[in-house]
Amino acid sequence: MITALAAVGCSASEEPGREPAAPDVRPLSGVIAFSHIDSVRLHDRQERAVATCMTARGQKYTVQPANTSARGAETNPYGLLTPERAAADGYGIVGEYLHLRSTPPPTNKPRTKAWQQALTGTAEHRVTLQLPGGTNVQYSMDGCIAGAAAEVYGPEWNTLEPLTMNLANRVLATVEEEPAYRKAVRRWSACMTRSGHPAADLQAARVPLNARLHAAAKNEEKLRALGRDEIETANADARCQADTGLAEAVADVQRKVERRLLTAENKETVARYRLAKERALNAVAE
Repeated sequence: MITALAAVGCSASEEPGREPAAPDVRPLSGVIAFSHIDSVRLHDRQERAVATCMTARGQKYTVQPANTSARGAETNPYGLLTPERAAADGYGIVGEYLHLRSTPPPTNKPRTKAWQQALTGTAEHRVTLQLPGGTNVQYSMDGCIAGAAAEVYGPEWNTLEPLTMNLANRVLATVEEEPAYRKAVRRWSACMTRSGHPAADLQAARVPLNARLHAAAKNEEKLRALGRDEIETANADARCQADTGLAEAVADVQRKVERRLLTAENKETVARYRLAKERALNAVAE
């Protein structure tokens, strides 16, 4: 049985005289990103709050363990990749499959209507938040899930989180449409073609690897082969990103986009989100 992607690839090592690490570019200075350990701590606290709320309403609820891997926190939203990450885990395709294969599924299933309403709330207390771009987010203020989020992160969280996530997504989408970004990606793409791994954009190199996963999952030898190919492709990807200065180019484009896109109200929303996040993190660290 394969127990880690390291079984099919090689691990990274530091090299003397190595160039400084490229910036980990994320929208809004990475404010919506959480480290894996922080995500687990906050998840656990929120689950305990949900369980307490459900018990108070006469409903049984089993606290669910955090089942996400560290890749959720480490994966760059633009697809930027460091040599260390590429050598150790590739794109995380096989590694994430192995993680999910070893993770038990959630044990709670909706039971009665009363149980579901206690958990997610009722229509009478439903709030609809309209986000820029026409997307609507709905939640019920009387549900234990919304109540637990407010308890852990503060009373504004159920509004602040979708607003800030929407802002981050708008920044990312705008950056990817900028001519300077596309020019930088074309330089990287030319490098990938020369390396024998042609890819038109930062997600394209992963597509054929993902397409092989379903069949490879049925055969350990095929899964190992996929892991080796994933590491090889990701190594080439990371080298091309470093050689073409892609991360630095994306950082420059993102700075200009955020300067142009974000209003004073947007910045205030992000600041309130950051404060709520910091307070929640300080509470779980105590």
